[in-house]
Amino acid sequence: MLYWLLVLCWGIFGFLIIQNQGLKRICYFYLGILFIPSTINIIPQSMLMGHYFYATAFMVSMARYKEFKMENFMSCPLFYTLFFVFLSYILIGLFDFRGRMVLNIYRAIHAFIGSYFLFYFGWVSLTREEIHVVSPSSEKNDKYSLFFSLILPFTLIMTIYGVLISFTHTNPVLDAVGLKDRFLKEGITNFRNFRVTAMCVSSSVYGLVCATLTLCSFFLIKRRTKIQTTAIFLLLVNLLLTATRAAIIPFIIGLCIFIILTKGVSGIVKKVLIVVTVSLFLFPLLPEFIAAFMTQLFDSIIDVISPTGSGGKKYGGSNIDARGIQIAAAMELLKEKPLFGHGFAYASEALLKGKSHAQLLGMESYLCFLGIERGIVNMVAELFFYISCLIFYYKNRIYCQLYADLGIALITMFIPFLIFAWVGGCWFFFMPILGYITKVIYLRKQKLLYLNY
Repeated sequence: MLYWLLVLCWGIFGFLIIQNQGLKRICYFYLGILFIPSTINIIPQSMLMGHYFYATAFMVSMARYKEFKMENFMSCPLFYTLFFVFLSYILIGLFDFRGRMVLNIYRAIHAFIGSYFLFYFGWVSLTREEIHVVSPSSEKNDKYSLFFSLILPFTLIMTIYGVLISFTHTNPVLDAVGLKDRFLKEGITNFRNFRVTAMCVSSSVYGLVCATLTLCSFFLIKRRTKIQTTAIFLLLVNLLLTATRAAIIPFIIGLCIFIILTKGVSGIVKKVLIVVTVSLFLFPLLPEFIAAFMTQLFDSIIDVISPTGSGGKKYGGSNIDARGIQIAAAMELLKEKPLFGHGFAYASEALLKGKSHAQLLGMESYLCFLGIERGIVNMVAELFFYISCLIFYYKNRIYCQLYADLGIALITMFIPFLIFAWVGGCWFFFMPILGYITKVIYLRKQKLLYLNY
């Protein structure tokens, strides 16, 4: 019964995406990917699979409202870098000789739409006209934060559900879609014995979702209501409940970068000392189960940072040494086809199902997939995209410092996440927000240049 209810909601969200445009459309898109697991699909490996269904609906809506115009794409300051990434995907397909060329090109386009093309979903969701219509009347409010103000209260459904299942150690939503007890590890007694994912199918991706929405909502919504404040707090709680160091550590990095950019190094040192002192003072007063949880969390973070950490033996995860072995093995395979890799899905179709590669068991780092499937050209293209983002945000701090600093923080959070986490499907949650923030900076720059002119 629950499965068919999820299918019904899946279809309704897709219909609402097609029927709307602008901020309403991007809000429905996020409601869909936040509440419905990505395993639901009509035709496997198609554009109607899981969250690709929403991407298809979004593109249908763009076509319906005549937004597929070159000027919409070329106005983006990152257009050429994104086109370079797209071209590298096509080249991977062209130089993959395992099967039919049509299938290889389709896989390339499919992969690009499910990753970097999602950037444009955020870009086209914000226009001067819509800001004029929907912005609050008071100039004290940040009109560009409206998307986060709208979506944040709905995250309460997701985060409250996450807190509840952390006590029950069962996830009915994932059970309904065939992933029963996916993150329940019997016999493990530390804080990672149940990893909260809410409606996501990956604890690392859910951690990235909570981290991204926490950063954006906390710093961009200036006049928060009690509901919004509660939602931000629960997002942070859920981030901890994912028990995923590959999401928690990048969040801390991104947060520190943002604070350093906005507050300066001298001010941050003082604040860190205050926070550490207060935390040490309050720690003995915490209830025993909270103190135990925080102790295990801290030990787990040290465990992943330390080269001599126990990794899977103690906390059910991998340390830096394990990631290094996997990445080194992937780079050895890169030598076989250095420029364009072995092709999309090579790891799942030929490598792990064929000959034995013990070093790659449990492979999670995105660098492994770049080395095995994508090749050097795609590596350079994607690295160039992130560097271009950082340069664009830094150069435009004079026009829109808050959003530019947040953009830098998000990139510095996302790159470590790609290196250490299982990244499947993370693009759907992250890239549209990055595109949205880029569009805010672009619009504010255009407005200030026009006023000065």
